[in-house]
Amino acid sequence: MKKELSDFFNKQSTKAKTKIRAMAAKKAEENCIRYGRKIEDLTMDEWKRIVAEEEEELIKKAWKFGGIGAIAFGFMPWW
Repeated sequence: MKKELSDFFNKQSTKAKTKIRAMAAKKAEENCIRYGRKIEDLTMDEWKRIVAEEEEELIKKAWKFGGIGAIAFGFMPWW
């Protein structure tokens, strides 16, 4: 699954990659605040790892809800 996600991410345009990364960074920042950690206290490698994990979660979520939408649209075309 991780290879599929990385292939999908690599095929996207630079604009899409930038948008996903910005959303992941924002979500990572919110999680750090929620758990009482300061971004300044993290090393660059830790921050990159956290943002990469958030990117994976965002892409998984997009695949999940995109698939559900396609199925729902396919079975209910009269809506």
